[in-house]
Amino acid sequence: MTDALLYQIALTFLPQVGAITARTLVSYCGGADEVFRASRRELLRIPGIGPTIAESIANAGEALKRAEAELHFIQTHGVQAVFYTDSRYPARLKQHNDSPALLYFKGSASEWLNAQRIVSIVGTRQPTDYGRAVCEELVEGLQAYDALVISGLAFGIDVVAHRKAVALGMPNIAVLGHGLGRIYPAEHRSIALRIAENGGLLTEFTHDTGPEREHFPMRNRIIAGLCDALIVVETGATGGSMITANIAQQYGRPIFAVPGRLRDPKSAGCNRLIRASIATLIESAADVATVLNWSEKGKMQAVQQTLFLDLSPAEQALVDIIRARPQIPVDELALAAQCAPGQLAALLLGLEFKGVIRTLPGKRYELAR
Repeated sequence: MTDALLYQIALTFLPQVGAITARTLVSYCGGADEVFRASRRELLRIPGIGPTIAESIANAGEALKRAEAELHFIQTHGVQAVFYTDSRYPARLKQHNDSPALLYFKGSASEWLNAQRIVSIVGTRQPTDYGRAVCEELVEGLQAYDALVISGLAFGIDVVAHRKAVALGMPNIAVLGHGLGRIYPAEHRSIALRIAENGGLLTEFTHDTGPEREHFPMRNRIIAGLCDALIVVETGATGGSMITANIAQQYGRPIFAVPGRLRDPKSAGCNRLIRASIATLIESAADVATVLNWSEKGKMQAVQQTLFLDLSPAEQALVDIIRARPQIPVDELALAAQCAPGQLAALLLGLEFKGVIRTLPGKRYELAR
């Protein structure tokens, strides 16, 4: 596994090889290690791979050297590197073409990356007392639905959400715009360590990558792609939170916004999202749960006990797979079930009619709640 990981990391260091090109190379060659063993002639047969990329792969000594340094860091510091072909890779994020080929995660368990319920919370770096209070109230409300909270560890609403989640013992993930060799802002180091105890720190950047301005919009797409829903608490008409909302809209994620006072610049973005019907006005966590059809934890067991009373063996087999792997894409479900496409479609339709499962964006499936 270490050798395979070395080549996976090295792939991200190759010039002109982004996430889409990396996936193309791996798909045609069969693995990251096979990419580096392929001849120039073999590489040039791959769509989109020209002489420049083929040459950089053939002379990949520098990329492999940098990968060795990165591998040493992650082994020394207990970091998990999760390649997009890994079962631990976030299923929600994987469905988008611009998702990173490789993620670095430091935390209590990588299973959090595929938690059953995930809500991202973003907002201004200079919130009002009202914004802070509403953010804390929303996080506390989400606890009743067993949701994992995601934000970006920035000043303002981000860190308010993280601190409240930590105080409540809720799992949460901070998505960083830099590598794990540092924490930015430095004032948030202590809360970052607490987050890693029950959740984790996630980034696509290597450990020595600094918090450059252009990295934060890249971070925002991960915040948008990892969640079931995005909540915008307070934001101006422009800025990082509005970028995240725009990406979430492109990804088909439900967006919720906290309404603010008229002509208040710190609520201008939220009010604009609501007015344009991009976001749903939110007053409590229950509003999110209603849209997503979530039940509270205390009601979950009773609901599930009534769901599976009249299922055929084939239907029950599908339900068992989906229960074990929430948000499973249809192609992975077909493989796990070893079921013909026509039969699978009929079984899934029947389960939806019975209210046992529901379809998510990207042809993914989960149990109805």
